[in-house]
Amino acid sequence: MSISDLAHAPEVLAHAPDGSVSFDGADLARLAADHGTPTWVISASQLRHNYTVLHAALSARLSRPVIAYSMKANNNRAVVQTMAGLGAAMDCSSEHELALAVSAGVPAGKVIINGNGKSRAYLTAAIRTGVWQINVDSIAEVGRIRAIARELGVTVPCAVRLKLSYTTLLERDPSYERTLRVAEGKFGSSTRSGDAEAVVKAVLAAEELEFVGVTHHAGFPGIRADYTAERQLMHQTLCAQEIVEFARLLRRATGVTVPRINLGGGLRSGRSVYLSTPGNGTDGEFRALPRPEEYAEAIAAGLVQADWDPIVQFETGGFQVGNAVLLLARVQDVKDVTRPRERRYVTLDCAMTMFTGRGLNRVGFPVIAVGQRPDAPVHPLPVELVGPTCAYDSVAEDILLPDVREGGLVALLNHGAYCEVLSTQFNGFPRPAVVYVDDGVVRPARRRETLADIWERESAGLDLWPAGGTA
Repeated sequence: MSISDLAHAPEVLAHAPDGSVSFDGADLARLAADHGTPTWVISASQLRHNYTVLHAALSARLSRPVIAYSMKANNNRAVVQTMAGLGAAMDCSSEHELALAVSAGVPAGKVIINGNGKSRAYLTAAIRTGVWQINVDSIAEVGRIRAIARELGVTVPCAVRLKLSYTTLLERDPSYERTLRVAEGKFGSSTRSGDAEAVVKAVLAAEELEFVGVTHHAGFPGIRADYTAERQLMHQTLCAQEIVEFARLLRRATGVTVPRINLGGGLRSGRSVYLSTPGNGTDGEFRALPRPEEYAEAIAAGLVQADWDPIVQFETGGFQVGNAVLLLARVQDVKDVTRPRERRYVTLDCAMTMFTGRGLNRVGFPVIAVGQRPDAPVHPLPVELVGPTCAYDSVAEDILLPDVREGGLVALLNHGAYCEVLSTQFNGFPRPAVVYVDDGVVRPARRRETLADIWERESAGLDLWPAGGTA
């Protein structure tokens, strides 16, 4: 479906009666003319709005909340610098993201290091930088961090990543087991088996390490066909409860009070999420998302048994940037077919390779036809938006759109999280340009890739066949 009524659109998007569409004060048709298509458009105002409303909601219910921006969702430097300017800490998952955060001006003391199987190079860079904390994933990682700390003569702040038992959650909703298995199988140390307690004790026993807290990432359960906001809020509350229970157990066993509780992320920005399953003949439906106030209430309810005052950390990426970016694309071709069933195929100059996350989860992208009036009648045939690659390449399936023509523009919303960072060069299609808009002021953020960019990593002069012919 299209969203001409703007019921599900970000706050900075406006669809005028004449059909013009603006995003953070910038006219999309003008952007396409000036910068070409496909182009990702980042809204600084939406980034600020998302951070501000979440921070206000958490601060109203918790005494010491800290929001870390999860760079894995979108590590464009413009996004990172905007989040840093708002005061956000940074959640890094690679050596590259750490270097980017530091180069973007993020203080080392506001950087959190994440990841399983962290390389020695990554750990060394983090320890040399003097980061706020390293989230330790395993007992083996404790040994690696200790060795590097001894070499450098420093003390390293460490939080321990937990793999929760989810006993109460699974009692209430057994169907959650598959979601949890997919989302969390490789991360953290088990609270049920005793591994997590063993890792904490190993950190406490190491003079090179400082135990600073425990961490867990619940993730976004939108991959479930039966996703509801109520179920997600229950999930968040029960996660927080189980973390507090583990922290109280630690205090009884070791006498140590947990200074920081890190609850990870799992939120999405906006009023709704567009759930879909590529290839099943329907592009799904909108489902209401928790409001920031509801999320904060759920967390506070889960922490009610914490009889101390920990710093409560959040690692949010999708909430901060999800609806703050759109992808502007142009129609290349329109084809009406009658078999195997009647539908209209609209080929765009963007491909699913630019947002491979659609094939990995159920989250789709609402579509607006730029230049068409909000009340324009929809075409009688269901529309499938497709890309030009030589593969299954469904951008949006069985949606309702006005009568778009070759050369027309469409805007794919909610493109901020796990789109640019997961984009590929399949079939040799260069990645789009990125522009950054702040109240109508437009700046290039990343140039469009060229064919030369794709070729430049090939080994120059490689000759596998005899000159003048094939073997």
